[in-house]
Amino acid sequence: MRAILVFVLFFSTLHAVRQTDLFSVSTGIFDLMREKHRTWEVSLEYKFHFSRPKAPLHFLEFRPLVGAMATVKGSTYLYAGLNLDLFPCDQIVVAPGFAAGWYQAGNGKNLGYPVEFRSGVELAWQFKDASRLGIHFYHLSNAGLGRRNPGEESFVLFYDIPIKSGFPFSVN
Repeated sequence: MRAILVFVLFFSTLHAVRQTDLFSVSTGIFDLMREKHRTWEVSLEYKFHFSRPKAPLHFLEFRPLVGAMATVKGSTYLYAGLNLDLFPCDQIVVAPGFAAGWYQAGNGKNLGYPVEFRSGVELAWQFKDASRLGIHFYHLSNAGLGRRNPGEESFVLFYDIPIKSGFPFSVN
């Protein structure tokens, strides 16, 4: 409990950078921990931003998201979820998140059930134009819904592109 209080007090003294919607492109390793099914993955994601009145916890932003992931072995995952963007300073973003979605194994790893849950954390550098470059580590699991629940861990590099008025031709 003390750790949570210290965490909240630390972040409450900081401020968030003005946000926009983000279009994210990522690539990396699917099933990082198990060589048997390890493969390459790519994903596209849209991260929403909603303007809200000044809040006491102005250092965080709730960010709904939707996305699609595919591996070179033909596995696919369509999902929707929520990230919590935390700003320890203007340029660094730490974003734990959760998503739920529909997984198809294709010729890749059988995760035991079509409904899969993703939990993970992003660490990114946010540039002045609100674009971000970072890493994302996440775990994909069916949470025991199926008879089998092997799960998998992914490690990806991502780039978030801010969606601004006039995108993609805006000049800011």
